[in-house]
Amino acid sequence: MNTKLLLLSMICAIAIHTSAQPKGVRYEDFIVTDSSNIYQGVLDNGFRYYICNNSIPYDKLEMRLIQKTGTNHDDGIPGISLLLKRMLSSREVHLSEGASYTSEIEHKCTEFSLLRLNDEHAYADSCMEMLADIAGAARFSVSELERQKELLATEISNKRYNLTKAEEDYIKAVFVYGCTPDEWINKQVESIRSITIQQLEAYYQKWYAPQNQCLYVFGKAPVDIVDMIKQKFGSRPSMPAPKKAENILSDNKLMMLKYDSFTFNIKFWFMKPRTALSETRNLDYLRKTVIQTRFCDILKSYFGGFTTASIDETDKLFERPLLEINCIKGIELYGDENQFTGFIDDITKKLYDIMHNELPINMDTLSIEKQKELQQQALTDIRRDVVLDTYSCIKENFINSTPLIKRLQPYNYFQHEITKQDILDYCKEVFSNYDLKIVCVTPYDYPDADIKAKLESVVQRFSAQ
Repeated sequence: MNTKLLLLSMICAIAIHTSAQPKGVRYEDFIVTDSSNIYQGVLDNGFRYYICNNSIPYDKLEMRLIQKTGTNHDDGIPGISLLLKRMLSSREVHLSEGASYTSEIEHKCTEFSLLRLNDEHAYADSCMEMLADIAGAARFSVSELERQKELLATEISNKRYNLTKAEEDYIKAVFVYGCTPDEWINKQVESIRSITIQQLEAYYQKWYAPQNQCLYVFGKAPVDIVDMIKQKFGSRPSMPAPKKAENILSDNKLMMLKYDSFTFNIKFWFMKPRTALSETRNLDYLRKTVIQTRFCDILKSYFGGFTTASIDETDKLFERPLLEINCIKGIELYGDENQFTGFIDDITKKLYDIMHNELPINMDTLSIEKQKELQQQALTDIRRDVVLDTYSCIKENFINSTPLIKRLQPYNYFQHEITKQDILDYCKEVFSNYDLKIVCVTPYDYPDADIKAKLESVVQRFSAQ
């Protein structure tokens, strides 16, 4: 009897979900397809390009070479990606007045940007030639390598004195490499000073392949911009795409840091097992991203105070699905030394409750007719939508191999049909088969021995769930 009731309720839920969908809605409605806003293409060798024509700022142009290689791709030679970025950025650049050249490196990518360029054809051509040289025709000298090695070694050593800049490196040291931050800094410096010109060139040739690169062009581009891209970037042969070694995490679960601040900060990271990103992209996929957003909003409200919650399908450092709950509490100047341990007790009690009981949810329930009305209006807006932040949209698309989705539109559409049961089901999913890691930040000179002991017991308690 119970089985029949369960099957009946499932059928009803599916029927309600299906009937709420306005007729004609398609997954393609949420994808950027307007070539007048974002025109994209792929050369025969795998090099990608995105052209976003825009007359604002007037007669200005920007070009960004995005390389799908970052600090996560060091190939067992700590610091080599950072050193290569410096070598590629150290060349002399001649730009018009007001223009600028920048380079940035992240865990998953490196970016070389020419900004506020004049759109005069010959000048734009010379700027693109510079990026093409970086992409595959760079030459390195031993003398410049030695100079950049010392500069980089000094920069990394100085991170000991600037925790704000070094936090991500420290997290990598503890949770990925299983060593102390000081040990990781020393290891990087030692590695950088031993890198040879042959190692640098081999690394460059391996990773800087056409299919690992794209060019983002924004502004008033020359009319023959596609021909220019083909000429500059199309002659290099396609190469087998290199595969990055899997990021194996250490057994460390807790990291204690100190900041020069008057706040106490604790981050809970619930990591799921590493999985390949699904190739399936459909309406159900978009609907689940909205469930995740609603779930995080409810978590923020439930924990209260200065709490944030976010979900990343493939975290940039750990390369796994990750739920982060970040709780912040200001220090009470006349409070006792137990004020933060009490804060931890309150947070962990709430965590235990939602994992073992039920997350309190207050959601308005709309009639099917009202859902259809609101979704139909949202669908009309979606089909007229033009992506304004083309850079963020394109970068995410290229680095993570995700579709060019109109960022806010899935939420605007699906928010009206997400139910309490959707949230509860996702809550069970995210709090099962996880690996918990905690980062705790306390003010300088504040005693944290009791806090550390309490968090160690929290890790032990929740890791056994």
